Amino acid sequence: MKSALRSSTARSPGSIRPAVRFVAGRFWRALVGMTGLAFLGGMAEALFLVLVTRTAFAIAEGDDQVGVISGWYISSNHALILGVVLVCARVFFASMAVWESARVLSSAVAGIRHRLSRAFFDSAWEVQQTQAAGSLQELVAGFSSQASGVVSGVNSGLVAMANMFAMLSLVIAIDPIGASAMFVSVLVFGSMLRPLRAAVKRRARAQNQASMQMATTVSEMSRLGMSLHIFHVQDAATDRLAERIETFRERSRRLHMASSITSTIYSGLVFFALLGALGAVSLSNATSLTSLGAVMLVMLRSLSYGQAIQSAHLTLSAKSPAIDQIIERLDYFENGKRRDGGKSVSQVGSIVVDRVTFSYGGDAPALHEISLAIEPREVIGVIGPSGGGKSTLVQLLLSLRDPQQGRILADGTDVGEFDKAEWARKVTFVPQDAHLITGSVADNIRFLRDDVTDEQVEQAARLANLHEDVMGFAEQYDHSVGEQGGHLSGGQQQRLCIARALVEQPDVLILDEPTSALDVKSEHVIRSTLLELKQKMTVIIIAHRLSTLDICDRIMVIQDGRLVGFDTPERLEQTDDFYSEALHLSGLR
Repeated sequence: MKSALRSSTARSPGSIRPAVRFVAGRFWRALVGMTGLAFLGGMAEALFLVLVTRTAFAIAEGDDQVGVISGWYISSNHALILGVVLVCARVFFASMAVWESARVLSSAVAGIRHRLSRAFFDSAWEVQQTQAAGSLQELVAGFSSQASGVVSGVNSGLVAMANMFAMLSLVIAIDPIGASAMFVSVLVFGSMLRPLRAAVKRRARAQNQASMQMATTVSEMSRLGMSLHIFHVQDAATDRLAERIETFRERSRRLHMASSITSTIYSGLVFFALLGALGAVSLSNATSLTSLGAVMLVMLRSLSYGQAIQSAHLTLSAKSPAIDQIIERLDYFENGKRRDGGKSVSQVGSIVVDRVTFSYGGDAPALHEISLAIEPREVIGVIGPSGGGKSTLVQLLLSLRDPQQGRILADGTDVGEFDKAEWARKVTFVPQDAHLITGSVADNIRFLRDDVTDEQVEQAARLANLHEDVMGFAEQYDHSVGEQGGHLSGGQQQRLCIARALVEQPDVLILDEPTSALDVKSEHVIRSTLLELKQKMTVIIIAHRLSTLDICDRIMVIQDGRLVGFDTPERLEQTDDFYSEALHLSGLR
């Protein structure tokens, strides 16, 4: 996965082509059609400009005949009618191009957002854990919107190029020398501005980094609201966010300056190009004042399209770094896709951990040569010092991570071979900290599983000793939990999470300190509930409060990544020093 990220960052940093291909590549047919419409509209506009110029001179000289192009003469009245037709054609073709552009733009942005969110949620847990808080939000909401700038740049650039070439085509018919001089001027001046465009892209990349840092800090600080008040560090939080805001402001200023100065310089070069084209025309055979006026008017309009091309290129230079980052993250997510064995899970049965070793990033093993067996419908306690490996073992049992050595078997089958979705329904988890979504009590118990019925929701709430509390609310199961569960007590939040885990009647229920937020009465009821669940499922309890563990059949002790004890509470008290000392320190002995 890290190699995938490195290969992504190895792309040419100065090129806008990868971003353009990524955003607009699948719309090339629509872009070709839009360019064709723009070319037809440009031809109509160019012909209109020539017609208007020559009609004006004809009227001024009292001539009833107007020379349109290449010996084609029509009356003044017919010229005016033709002008109306050309204007209508120009508006029609331009409108069609705008319609197609809007369709491509909205589809491109939505497509990137769909792909990003899907790739993130399909990636392995260890990949998701590497992402800073708020980074997905910034990628989907912020960086993806930059795709609209890329599409707009591509669209406006193609439209401007099509119009400019349409103008040049007509000017060539009138005066080839002037048209050639203008075309060469556009190419030369465009190449002269390449260093400035590279500077724009560098500054855009720096601005995007500052934007990500600011979004991450905002997300982090918003989640620390209560802690900020408890430790009274609101000023420090404000200062940290202010620093991020100022960094973003300064980098935005520098980007705007680079973009603006490039456009300003190009505007000056356009006037030089016009003077050069005028000199070329003066040396050509276009001695007629009528022809000279028509040529200069079309050239001036052509150069405005040249400026539009330059602006489009600047837009692409400014927006493409954000797309480069999206491409890098997508590669990382998609190369780190969650591995799914696909085998159906009929029952979990006995769980065997066979010589399992796991480490994070090449560090000392978090688990080393762990071997144990858990029988169906056992209540197992897990204790040990912080950092000893308890959480890592739970993540392996939940199949969030895969063992680097050894294997975990369920009813004789390696859990890596199972379908992830089915395993998640058979083996579930209640975290120590409640994580609630905005919505009702029922929404949180159901937790995005639309196939869970109201009856299942109520049954799970009863098992978790939550039903009576819910019936006390005016809205009952439609009662809103509030932002981050603010309308529920800590004990109610914890019991709601237990109900969420029980709603699909799993084979294995893993709980991390399940009674830490409960009062004495609720703790007693939950412990009774867990004992009743023993008849239906295997229960694994990670606990620091040893009073929770008196319902356990066996207790395992994990220290420094090793299983140092696994026995009944009575025998473990006689054989394991850590457990014996913990009992005395907790006042239970």
